[in-house]
Amino acid sequence: MVKPMARVTEKQEALSQILKVIERFRDLDPEIQTQTVAVFLTVAKHPVPIKMQDIANELGLAQSSVSRNVAWLGSWSRHRKKGQELLEAYEDPTERRRKLVRLTEKGKRFAKSLSALL
Repeated sequence: MVKPMARVTEKQEALSQILKVIERFRDLDPEIQTQTVAVFLTVAKHPVPIKMQDIANELGLAQSSVSRNVAWLGSWSRHRKKGQELLEAYEDPTERRRKLVRLTEKGKRFAKSLSALL
C-alpha cells in the first residue's frame, strides 16, 4: 500500500520561500556570502537611506566588511570589477565623513521581486 503524500506544513512552505529568496541571490553570484545578503536586506528594509555605521551595528559586522559588501552590491566592487548596481553609497550632506546607503532603482526592483516570493 502506498502512503498518501503528507500535506505541506506552513513551516515547510516558509522554508521553501526562504530557499527561493536565496536562489534569487545566487542568480547574482553562485558563491554570494551571507553577509552580503544581510547587508542588502538591511538596506532594503529601511525606507530612508541608512548610515553605513548603522548597518555595521545592526549586523555586528566591521565597518570595513560593510563597505566591501556595499561596494560589491554597488557600482564597483574590489579589484575594479563591475558591481551589481543594487545599492548606492554617497556622502552624508550633513556630515561629510559619513556614508549613507540606499537602494538604486535596480535594487528596488530586486527587493520587490524578493518580496513577491514570500
